[in-house]
Amino acid sequence: MIGSPYGPYNPYFDPSLYMMAQDEKRQLKRTSNALCWTLIASTVFLYAISIVGRVYLNAVGYTADYTNPDFHGFTPVLYYLLNGVTYSAGLAIPAFLYLSIFRIPPAEVLPFQKNGFLKTGACVLFGVAVCMLANIPASIISNIENMFGFDTDLSMPLTDDPAVLVLFFITIAVAPPIVEELIFRGIVLQSLRKFGDGFAIVGSALLFGLFHGNLVQIVFAFIAGLVMALVDVRTDSLLPSILIHFCNNAISFVLTVVQRLYGETTMGYVNNVVFGAAVLLGIGSLVYLWAKDRNFFQGGAVNPVFRTPEKIKTLFLNFGGIVLLIYAFLSSVYTLTQ
Repeated sequence: MIGSPYGPYNPYFDPSLYMMAQDEKRQLKRTSNALCWTLIASTVFLYAISIVGRVYLNAVGYTADYTNPDFHGFTPVLYYLLNGVTYSAGLAIPAFLYLSIFRIPPAEVLPFQKNGFLKTGACVLFGVAVCMLANIPASIISNIENMFGFDTDLSMPLTDDPAVLVLFFITIAVAPPIVEELIFRGIVLQSLRKFGDGFAIVGSALLFGLFHGNLVQIVFAFIAGLVMALVDVRTDSLLPSILIHFCNNAISFVLTVVQRLYGETTMGYVNNVVFGAAVLLGIGSLVYLWAKDRNFFQGGAVNPVFRTPEKIKTLFLNFGGIVLLIYAFLSSVYTLTQ
């Protein structure tokens, strides 16, 4: 029937489900567009704040120091101070603007429900194990890029100065878990949950991966984003994902420092020990979580007319989503060619 609300469905299909799906699709498109533009704004703010910082330093008479060119004319301490402030502000400002524009109470997208030590700890150990395993496909992508002559080294410059090491730790292990969880498992995930928890987990992980803007980190961040979103949904708290994120980045910090101080061989040994311990503890935590809640890894009911694959398409088939995809592609190409 032309113009029928049943669409391709037979006459016995419930038309209310179709109408609900159409309304949900329109809402999802608006929400996705706003979220994607918030992420794009974050990238713009990162560059803008960095430029403002440089202009300010020049205005107050700072003289560029190229003793170590890896720090781009800054002293190592100033380099990490500027990076930490830029990254934190660049992500936090658009996030709070999003909340202000749409008049969303922070408590609505920043849940911190109490879950008890054992459940939270099990979620964290399980999440860290998944992050460790996520390094495998990410390493495969990195090796493929190296085979074609691309330099995939994304490490930050470092010195043996204790002050620099402390700032390096704060920059990679403290600031990102707070600001990234605020925006991705907070604003993004919680905003998408009204369209289904399963979709929200996958959708937020996709956006988290694309935001990183290079192939290696897109793969890793997507997998890590899945497990961090899952435990947040099942605990209704951002605390597990913040701790998972912190532990993962802290491990990266430790391995970087060990490699610098004791060499590649010792770093490889430490990495193997940490990897093995993390996976074993993760398996134990997986068993514990499943035993305590058989529905922990199961999704909820969804509208059969508007399933997750269709929702994923809607997530990106809007102006903001398309711009974000273009950004991720161009950023990945740019990273490979540097």
